[in-house]
Amino acid sequence: MSLRYFCISLFLLACGQAWATEVALVTSVQGKVTRLAEVTPVPVEAFVKLKAGDRLKLEANSRLQVVYFESGRQETWSGPGSLETSLREGKPSGLPAAEVKSLPLVMAKQLARTPALDSQGRGGVTRLRSVPSPDALTKLEDTYYQLRSRTGRDDLGPEMYLLSGLYEIRELDRVERVLGDLQQDGPKTQETALLISLYRKAVKNARESKSQ
Repeated sequence: MSLRYFCISLFLLACGQAWATEVALVTSVQGKVTRLAEVTPVPVEAFVKLKAGDRLKLEANSRLQVVYFESGRQETWSGPGSLETSLREGKPSGLPAAEVKSLPLVMAKQLARTPALDSQGRGGVTRLRSVPSPDALTKLEDTYYQLRSRTGRDDLGPEMYLLSGLYEIRELDRVERVLGDLQQDGPKTQETALLISLYRKAVKNARESKSQ
């Protein structure tokens, strides 16, 4: 293979990998929203991560909220129509204009580390920090209180930030305490229930992995 074609191959491979990067987190879904896969559409639920190039179909009366990690852009879309994700924002087709809000980048970047469910439904598929810095917890909590002071009670963003950070630095006991508080005092919504379920599975899986 010539050097020219070798370089082109490397470039195309890099572009393909970049295009497949996880770029956004679904934070709320109402109604029917599906991801158009090659074989069959896949239902989209809250706390699913999206990759660049994912194509979503929103049915009538559906509502989708997405946060982009690189830009901090929060988009809320109402169906019917379709949406394609890119690195920093969604590209709509047939959808009304989105409601757009700019989130602090520190929150958006941390949300990228939200644990995902693997194909067997186990929680906690994300990299944990091997050696957290001594002041990591203090910084995390200080930022959480700042975020919480600026948002409404029903906004789960600050809790999503806090849980993701605590889980990443292996503060599993604190994760469970936050989940207990959220279950008792948080908004009684489907997203709250899904968030609690996600992290309880993640903590369970992390503890089981540690004991092995």
